[in-house]
Amino acid sequence: MQVTRPVRQWLPPKLEVQNWEAIAPFVEELKTTRWKSFSDFYTWLRRMNELEAVLSEESAWYFIRFTQNTQDQQSRSAYEKYIKEIQPRFTEARYHLYQRYWESPWRSLLPEEEFLNFNRIVQNYLALYRPENIPLETQAELLAKEYNEIIGQLTVEVDGKTFTLSQANLFLESPDRARREEVWRKIHEARAAHAERLENLMTQLIQLRTQIAHNAGFTNYYDYRFRQLGRFDWSVQLCHNFHALVENSVRRLYRRLLLYQKNKLGVERLYPWDLKADVCNLQNPLRPFRSEEELITKGIALFHQIHPRIAEMVRYMWEIGHLDLFSRPGKAPGGYNYSLQESGLPFIFMNAAGTHNDLITFVHEVGHAVHTFQSRHLPFLLQRDYPSEVAELASMSMELLALYPKVFYNEEEGVRAWFQQISRIITIFPWIATVDAFQEWMYRHPHHTAAERQQQWVALYRRFHGDLVEWPEGTLEILWHKQLHVFEIPLYYIEYGLAQLGALQVWRNYDQNPDRAIEQYLHALSLGYLKTVPEIYEAAGARFFFEPEDLAPLFRFMVQHLKRVRNRLRELKSLH
Repeated sequence: MQVTRPVRQWLPPKLEVQNWEAIAPFVEELKTTRWKSFSDFYTWLRRMNELEAVLSEESAWYFIRFTQNTQDQQSRSAYEKYIKEIQPRFTEARYHLYQRYWESPWRSLLPEEEFLNFNRIVQNYLALYRPENIPLETQAELLAKEYNEIIGQLTVEVDGKTFTLSQANLFLESPDRARREEVWRKIHEARAAHAERLENLMTQLIQLRTQIAHNAGFTNYYDYRFRQLGRFDWSVQLCHNFHALVENSVRRLYRRLLLYQKNKLGVERLYPWDLKADVCNLQNPLRPFRSEEELITKGIALFHQIHPRIAEMVRYMWEIGHLDLFSRPGKAPGGYNYSLQESGLPFIFMNAAGTHNDLITFVHEVGHAVHTFQSRHLPFLLQRDYPSEVAELASMSMELLALYPKVFYNEEEGVRAWFQQISRIITIFPWIATVDAFQEWMYRHPHHTAAERQQQWVALYRRFHGDLVEWPEGTLEILWHKQLHVFEIPLYYIEYGLAQLGALQVWRNYDQNPDRAIEQYLHALSLGYLKTVPEIYEAAGARFFFEPEDLAPLFRFMVQHLKRVRNRLRELKSLH
């Protein structure tokens, strides 16, 4: 794959952003440059864009290196220094530069359609900016960083060996129920040992974020953050529609799925350590890969069958060292794809241990990476700064498209993989609704106690999940601690649910006409953020807005597919 990296047109090629002094002269030049023509203005705009892209990529690498080893003092200090010294100053500088851009008469000569979202982002930034919030935002980011440090160092011991939490999750698929319970309790105990610290961390974050909202003229952080996330094309009502969909429709499917799990396991009551057991073949859990190299090489073969260009993207990332996939001690939890805005390249980080869920996480992040590649041709960073509900459409659609090629599994395993994936969709909807409603409650009621917070979490969990699973005393109350988004990226979670509804539509299209669906998908990703959210979804062959009754055919398609794979499993078992 031939990838041409952009050449800096203004900033020195070897400029390193290790302190504010390194970029201060360039910021000052952007603040004071006079324009005598539209050409001068456009040159200035490109230079501002170049500076933003360089700083964005520099900050990305500080974050990546920190999350790769949260216990490394050098990478931690470098990341903290960026957060404390460079980021706050550029936040202020960006406000003055955006203000210059917004007030310029030359702005009206820019192509209106191409700069629609660019202008909405700038206008939103200017409206929400308050200088007194800069130190508060820095403090909040440093507190959120603490979460990574706490979770990144957690391990459990099983049979005399030490495992990260991601590695320990393998034992939760064991056919031995006693072993599953033993390891589940050890994982819970590892988290519970830090529960008080995490609760205090959340309380501090809520207080800081509420003050940020008040400073900006909002009564609560929920409304402020909703606006800050740039949700220009939809409202809070769509979140509540999603909650109603889960409560009134998906919850019934979820209950049926749990009853199936319970019956197949032959147990009187389901416990949390029963939820990851593969009831399709309890003795042989799916193990699609054993090493990072196997995951990548097989992944390239899989993506080649979907579209050769996607396989080339993954191969190129491997060649340049932009894949860090396996779990290890000290590594931050979770997974992400980070778009490096100057080079236009993606970096994938995750904590694989060899499970089917790890394979899906890899596929999910590759969907994000494809999005980065597909939109890197757009000249301005803010034209590539698509919102999360668009980003997650790319990743969650890829989860479903990637189960068609039979690379990681034989036929029987492939059918089981489909069963797990559809089950996962049904399972994740209630979790998304719970996390989203929980965050709304927290920030609309900022003066609650930790005990009230835990009580509200349990109530919301029961509202969307029901009560078929028996949770040991004191465990459900802190289950939300495992969701890093709540600490690090507040309110960013409902997007997964909205994008999943879009991804189901892309999947249905692919099931009927693979070639057309994949071309629509790639085209939608190439739009970056040039169009509105509904227009981008439409380009991908999906509708963004929904009413619960409109989704009935979509859920019928999903359930029919689930029944087909279940019946095929029965046929395969009868053959043996």
